[in-house]
Amino acid sequence: MKNPLDRKNSNKSVQGKAQADTIPSKSEKETVQTLRIKQEKEIVKEKEEEKLKEPVHKQEQSQEQSQEEERVQKQVEQSKQMTGQKGDRQSQPQQKKEQEEMKVEEDILQSTRERILIASPVRQTAAILNEFLDSLQRLERKTVRTDYLFVDDNEEEASSQMLNDFVLRHNGKVIRARDLNDTESGDADDPGNYNKDEGGHYWRDEQVWRVARLKNNILQYAREQQYDGVFLIDSDLVLHPRTLEQLVSSSNEIVSNIFWTSWQPGTKEMPQVWLQDEYALYRRGGSALEATEAQDEDAQASAFLNQLRIPGCYEVGGLGACTLIRRSVLEAGVNFDRIPNVSFWGEDRHFCIRAQAYGFQLFVDTHYPAYHIYRLSDLPGAAAYNRRIRRGEEGIRISLCMIVKNEETSLARCLDSVKGIADEIVIVDTGSTDRTRQIAAQYTECIFDFEWVDDFAAARNFAFDQATCEYILWLDADDVFEPEDRAKLIALKQSLDPAVDSVTMDYNLSFTPEGKVAYSLRRNRLVRRDRRFRWIGAVHEYLAVAGNLLHSDVAVTHKKDKVYTDRNLRIYRKREQAGEDFSPRDLYYFGNELKDHAYHEEAVTYYEKFLDTGLGWVEDRIAACQKIADCEAVLKRPERESAALFRSFAYDLPRAEVCCRLGGYFADREDYRQAIFWYEQAVQAIRPGDPMVVLNEAAWTWMPHLQLCVCYDRMGNRAKAKEHNDIALTYHPTHPSMLYNDRYFKDLAKESVIENA
Repeated sequence: MKNPLDRKNSNKSVQGKAQADTIPSKSEKETVQTLRIKQEKEIVKEKEEEKLKEPVHKQEQSQEQSQEEERVQKQVEQSKQMTGQKGDRQSQPQQKKEQEEMKVEEDILQSTRERILIASPVRQTAAILNEFLDSLQRLERKTVRTDYLFVDDNEEEASSQMLNDFVLRHNGKVIRARDLNDTESGDADDPGNYNKDEGGHYWRDEQVWRVARLKNNILQYAREQQYDGVFLIDSDLVLHPRTLEQLVSSSNEIVSNIFWTSWQPGTKEMPQVWLQDEYALYRRGGSALEATEAQDEDAQASAFLNQLRIPGCYEVGGLGACTLIRRSVLEAGVNFDRIPNVSFWGEDRHFCIRAQAYGFQLFVDTHYPAYHIYRLSDLPGAAAYNRRIRRGEEGIRISLCMIVKNEETSLARCLDSVKGIADEIVIVDTGSTDRTRQIAAQYTECIFDFEWVDDFAAARNFAFDQATCEYILWLDADDVFEPEDRAKLIALKQSLDPAVDSVTMDYNLSFTPEGKVAYSLRRNRLVRRDRRFRWIGAVHEYLAVAGNLLHSDVAVTHKKDKVYTDRNLRIYRKREQAGEDFSPRDLYYFGNELKDHAYHEEAVTYYEKFLDTGLGWVEDRIAACQKIADCEAVLKRPERESAALFRSFAYDLPRAEVCCRLGGYFADREDYRQAIFWYEQAVQAIRPGDPMVVLNEAAWTWMPHLQLCVCYDRMGNRAKAKEHNDIALTYHPTHPSMLYNDRYFKDLAKESVIENA
């Protein structure tokens, strides 16, 4: 029976160890080259020694001849200066000799450099291909010699022409994919339809294995031409100039360069490398990282992703798309063929399994992450990536600005979490009477006093005015960056496009008992100092920003350790008594303070004043309707409660939070038919596209399904009830009510079996 891992034309063992008749290794080749240089130096030395052995009269003649040549040379130089001659016939032989010697030295130097084939199967749009090719020609080549090989599988004629123009300017070759006749499959000329859009890339199975055959042809060409390695790259990547030199310097036989991609719109960026199976970011039955104990899968995945954000070279279980493959691997016969008894999708996975079976380790290098143009909307980011490269290795510099008062219990925790992030720490103290200043002094000398004037914006603006770095980060003393977010921000600090004016981050305010985020909002957290953005509002201040915003995946975690006070309410009361005019935003937040302190009637009054202005952020207006409903429920005015909820529909599409509230309103009155209608509306609600919108994730995920379970059960439809409880469990598998319901339905099923027995 044929072994699916059998190698063709291989003279290596399964472990990849060379036999006696193999091509010389890199170290052997370098030894030969070193001997050549040594021999040439010895020849020069022998000639000098022979000269010393000449008779004295010959040496004297030689010296006289040299002196005469020097005299003639001086005369020629003087003549040139006097007559303006440019010719120098006497020096031309010497110059030619020197040029020849320099060429020999250059040839010797070139022969010591590794020969790398840069190769790619290409089916790409012209705009993306242009960025890819530009990055290839910018690659540094201090220790390598490179040639190019492109397999042209393009649909656009402009892309094909671009490849041909490129290889005319560089050492390269273009092979048309349709000319690579595959006698085994017989379908190499049929590229099929390959679709991609903003949602992703859509591969048919036969297309995957067609690409595998194209890649195998590249590997075969590199092996036949005796290249030291092949750098196999996807044509939608933009590379850092130092990428190839960095990969070569690692000396690993198979090593990929890292890049990160949001594989689905709006999702977290993930790497193109993994640890096990098809795409597991943890190792089953062990730890993802060396020298650590076995952890649960989520912790392992988090640790692995954090590690990949740190420049280094790490062993992985799978890789692809941007990989340097050494000659030893090529000679061993590792390829992209499908392994018949493995169902994993994608040719890279089968290459990796085969490589590991042959005894080759897989590595990823994270020093210079590439930029992935996965969708057309990613194309503008290539220019930003190139600007960061031109800027150099130095990342942005960050001033952390904080206003504090009596924060001795939390300040050190906050400042410890910004190590490696803040280049400057500015602490503005508004009147501490505890050890806050002494603790701050352990981290910074930039400590300033500010007399408190019941105005948060004034204090924060003063803190911003003391900053000197390019960007300003702001935090409160009871905020921290958790280790994962700290690693992300350190990476962002190195990669941020300096054209970005503001970076937004999630602000995680509360958590479930299982540690998952229960409530979060998004804030402008890192801003360019030269834009001079200002804080507005004495209470519930906000940072007014404009320009180029980047919505990051970094989060700040709030760890409140102080008792909630009426400080903000007192400030509003004081301003009210002074007869100040409130902005629409102040009216809304004054209403919030009144509601939070159980002044429900007054709160409704201020919410109504806010809504009557017809101004303010639409999200605040929707929230005001919900808060009015909360107050009316406490005041036991149900008609006004429901009217306030329906009023929110005037401002935007129905939100899941409001639909769930209406479902609860009718369920409390045992009107399950209407309750089901509104919970179903919550399930079907369309999420707002603005990332700054604050959402209650429960209302958009598990909550309506749990309530539909209850409503359908009350109406006697147990099948639908169980269906929705099962859906709810997929979102929240440890929720006690869902687990109770699950046992309830299982008990009902057992009783039914017994009754029918």
